[in-house]
This record gives sequence, C-alpha cells and structure tokens, in this order.
Amino acid sequence: MEKNQYKIRLKELKELYDIGKKVSLVSGSKRATTIKSAQAEKVVEKVLLHCNSIIKLFNIGQNEYSELDIALIASATRNIMDAANVYFYISERGISDEEVNFRYNLQLLNYNKNIKEIYKKLSFPMDSFRMKLDDMSFVIEEIKNSSIYSTASNKEKSIILSGKQFYNRKRVGIFSQDLESAIFNILSNSTHSFYIGLSNNSVKKSIVFSSYIDSLMLSIISVETAILYVANIINDYLLLRRQLSKIITQPERIRIKDLMKIDYINNYLEFKKCDFAKDIF
Repeated sequence: MEKNQYKIRLKELKELYDIGKKVSLVSGSKRATTIKSAQAEKVVEKVLLHCNSIIKLFNIGQNEYSELDIALIASATRNIMDAANVYFYISERGISDEEVNFRYNLQLLNYNKNIKEIYKKLSFPMDSFRMKLDDMSFVIEEIKNSSIYSTASNKEKSIILSGKQFYNRKRVGIFSQDLESAIFNILSNSTHSFYIGLSNNSVKKSIVFSSYIDSLMLSIISVETAILYVANIINDYLLLRRQLSKIITQPERIRIKDLMKIDYINNYLEFKKCDFAKDIF
C-alpha cells in the first residue's frame, strides 16, 4: 500500500457503532436479567458511547482542523481497551455460578473501597444514614466464604481483598502482548501533558514537542484499535445474549466479523516500521 491509501477509517467505526447501538442500552434494548448479562450490557453501553464520542470529535474537526482534540480521541480508545478487559472478564464462558458471583463481588468490593476513600477526601460525614445505606462491607464476608478464596494462597488472598485487581483474569488477546502494551502506552500518553502527549495532541506542529508518532499516526491507531475492540465485544455480546442477536441482520454479522480482523492495522504498522527505518538523507 502507498502512504495515501492508509486513512482514518471513521466510516467503518460509525458503521460498527450503528450496528452495536441496535442491541445496546443506547437504543433501549431489552434489559438483561442475569448478573453476568447485566454487567456486560453496561460495559457495552460504555464502549459504544466512547465510540460515538470519537466519531463526534472527528466531526467537529472536519469544519476546523485546529479544534480537533486528538488526545481526547486517543484517551477514549484507551478507555475502550480498559473496558474490554472488564467485559471479557465478567462475560467469560464455562465458569461456575459461584465464580460469576465472586467476580461480581470483586466489583462491589472495588466500589466500596473507592467510594469510601472519595467521600473521606470530600469530607462527607462517614456516619450518615446515606453512608450506612451505601456500605458494602458485607461483601468481604461473601468473598471469604467462597471456595475460590479459601483455596487461594495467602498472596492471592491479599490481592483479592485489596479490591484493586481482577483475580485470574485472562488477556483479551486481540493483539500480541507486546503490540497491546505498545498501543496502550501510546494512547495512555494522550492523557498526560508530558512530551509524547504534547507532540501529537492536535494537528498543530510544535517546535519544542516533536515525535515520529504524529497526530495522523495517533488518529489511525486510535480508530483502528477502537474498531477492533468494539467489534470483538459486540460479537461476543451477541453470543451471550442470543435473543438480542435476532435484531442483527446476516450482512451485519458478516460486517462485524470483517471488522474484527487485524490486517489493516498490522499492514499500517508494518508500513510505518519500514518508513521509520529509511535513511533520512
């Protein structure tokens, strides 16, 4: 492919969003009735809203390129990658009902620890009736009573009760581990005002912040990564909630499968690698 054949595939992202919207809370689809599905539907809603925000941010930039907030686009894609970790953890197949409840309890524990810390820092009264209603310390006992906790090592038990990490989470596996880490790092820099994050946050060039990973490269990587992760999530969600899958047409199913392929971003990164290796002079 020539350089000008690589583009920001916004049309494909919008196409994917329109398909996913049909089976999501965004369009008011039938609500889930199980813990697993109820968690999954909220994550699907979250990634689709991020997807729509990326589209709208690009639409703003179509009229005035200087107003295009590429850093926020990259940050949204980073959030989609984070959400995918949660989605595939809570929707994993072949696990017991006890495991499903255990993973949900880990979410409650994480909420309980974080919300208390937030309230304290905001100087909210910790002895109020509302605080007592919001208290979920009972979750710790439920976790401790599970066979998953009782058979864990002391180190694992500490991780479980920290409320900070998933327990026994598998990698999503859309990219290789190195590629996933590299892309996540590229996108994460857009949330900061350090050198990399200021070298490609907009279409405006800077004489003090400059990087080979420019605004166009960041935009293409952001959109392609969003396409891949959202496509994989929607595909799995349709398998999880088969009643909703009836809403999707056969051509739409084929399109989702097509957008799950990593060829485009792999070819683009290969092109950029070859370009990077060229002698400048």
